[in-house]
Amino acid sequence: MEQTAVMSQREIAQLARVSKPAIMNWRRRHPGFPAPVSGSDEQPLFPADAVLAWLLHTGLGNADPETLRAEQTLHTLTAYARQHGGRRMVAVLSAALCLRHLAGRELPADPLPLARRLDPDDEFLLRELADAAEPAELPQLVEQLIEGAYDAGHACRLLLGSANRFGWPELVADALTPQLVSLIRQVADMPGRSRSSGNGAVTIADGNAGTGDLLTAFLSDDDEDRDHLRLVASVADEELVRLVRRQLLLARLDEFQFDVTADGLREEFADPDLIVTRLPYRPAETRDALADLDSVEAIADLLGAGRTAIVVGPASSLVDELRDGAAVMRRTALLSSGMVEAVVRLPGGVYPARPGYPAAMWVLTRDPVPAVKGRLLLADLSGVTFDQRTVDAAAEDITLWRTEGYRSDGHDPWTGRIVPLASLDLRRGAALRPPGPASVTLRARLAADRPALIGEVERRLSDEEQAFIQYAEEHGPLVTGAARRDGSRPKELPLDTLRRARRVRQLAGHRLSPEHIGRRGHHRVLGPAEVLAGVSTRWLDRLTLAAEYPQVALTEPGDLVVTTKPRFGVMVDDDGFSVIEHPAAGLRVAAGDPLTPRVLAALLGTARNTTRSPGAVRGPRLGDATIPDLATDEIARLDDVLRRLAERERLLRQQASLLAEVRELAVTGFADGTLTTLYGTNF
Repeated sequence: MEQTAVMSQREIAQLARVSKPAIMNWRRRHPGFPAPVSGSDEQPLFPADAVLAWLLHTGLGNADPETLRAEQTLHTLTAYARQHGGRRMVAVLSAALCLRHLAGRELPADPLPLARRLDPDDEFLLRELADAAEPAELPQLVEQLIEGAYDAGHACRLLLGSANRFGWPELVADALTPQLVSLIRQVADMPGRSRSSGNGAVTIADGNAGTGDLLTAFLSDDDEDRDHLRLVASVADEELVRLVRRQLLLARLDEFQFDVTADGLREEFADPDLIVTRLPYRPAETRDALADLDSVEAIADLLGAGRTAIVVGPASSLVDELRDGAAVMRRTALLSSGMVEAVVRLPGGVYPARPGYPAAMWVLTRDPVPAVKGRLLLADLSGVTFDQRTVDAAAEDITLWRTEGYRSDGHDPWTGRIVPLASLDLRRGAALRPPGPASVTLRARLAADRPALIGEVERRLSDEEQAFIQYAEEHGPLVTGAARRDGSRPKELPLDTLRRARRVRQLAGHRLSPEHIGRRGHHRVLGPAEVLAGVSTRWLDRLTLAAEYPQVALTEPGDLVVTTKPRFGVMVDDDGFSVIEHPAAGLRVAAGDPLTPRVLAALLGTARNTTRSPGAVRGPRLGDATIPDLATDEIARLDDVLRRLAERERLLRQQASLLAEVRELAVTGFADGTLTTLYGTNF
């Protein structure tokens, strides 16, 4: 197989996460740097495979080895795609990955006999492998893909996600952002749906499955829940039908648990418990609001009592102002039917490949709870940052609304408004928008609640102020007794010297799969982002830790977590029992050593050799960080100062946090016209 992929200096710099001058320095200082194979003196081009191998061998740059290995594989595949066609390559390799998964071992040099045995009816992969241009190359390519990912399933997702660079951009044109997929999954409430089904069995359908990304999003639960799932899907393209089937097999679903066809969702699909789908994309010039709404109506007709559909479609049809009379009547009929529970205008960019395609989401249920009747949850997320916090808030609003319906003393949505259908100008095709700006709506509370909330925060602030006063009375004013030190400066001591003397032990960071990390769990995850921010919001479940990462050792209280990428940072893990995520690492002070974690962290914060100069060949090494070698009594004095400062900082931070909360509530109330203050207020 001919390898012809080349890279420019700018592309190498982007891959290695360094500046372009650093590449020129590497070329001058390292004789082993690959020589250019084409281009010009001003714009030399280098062999991609050789560059990636050199970066992996030398460890230079700021990209982690996993990213480089994945990129090395993708560059190899790019050359393969140029030679044999990207569409054909993706089909063949996804089939080979599926065969590798079914066989549970590396593929033989000739995979066709194995494929005929495992897929005798040619429902998944046989014809693709029979069409392979160079079947002898497949085992090596498959193992390279798996090495760049975690397993065959992750490798296939990496392959499909890179289809654009292979020359098959249509494959990922309708892919949704992870945030929107997360919102759909949370709104679907699979645990609750499974409990309410009696036997735990749940059927999920998608009438426009694409590559199966929405369906596979529901397959990352425990195997116990997975066994009760049945998936039904339709894709217009027969080639994509087979691709979706392979995706579901790679997601560890049994063949009898899914049915993927090209015939569309039919009534005989037997009352799916949940339909999740997106309406087919149409260019703006040919977009037909009536056709989109007819599709939504057809989906609604498939729902049995208590069944739900979550539909993503163009905002121009689902939430924007309508001018076509027939479309106005159809949307009015749908909204008046009582099946539409929530309408969400989504932020721009939820289709990464179509950034100019505004979208919206409808949630429909046949026979919803009676308290929903005559009302609608309207949310507008178009003006907010679509991060995980927004996703969680929107999902909570929709879930509570679908469960409780309207209650005068109930949950007031953060991301929208509950509005009577009678208040909407439906017959004129008016746009569906909640009252008030989206930025205010996101943080809004009932007007009656906001003064009480502010009063509660003010009470807590008063308690914190009294606690600080009491602390000051007990300990007096802060007096460190600072004085000029006589004598020579302390010697400088590299961290490597402390490690060799066994005064400090380095703890390795671990590579974690993103799908195993969530907002809840038993063990905090501490990576570079958490070290630099000084706080962690990511967690790992203890069962996942035991099953997937048996080699991981947890931190102990007082361990330090340090990172050198993207810049140097250090934090003390006071609570312990956390997981350190690569490329961060840990440091543990030896028992009985006069050096305390608090002092070591403070000294590392001012250490030399922790920053990278522009154009430097390599970044800082943790072992090169240099700190002063303080005497035992000086360490004790510094630790005492740091302890007292930390206690006062903690008390002041609590007050600052409460002041910020009062400020946000007050500004929000004044902004949406639901709050004022009385003259003579004491600030």
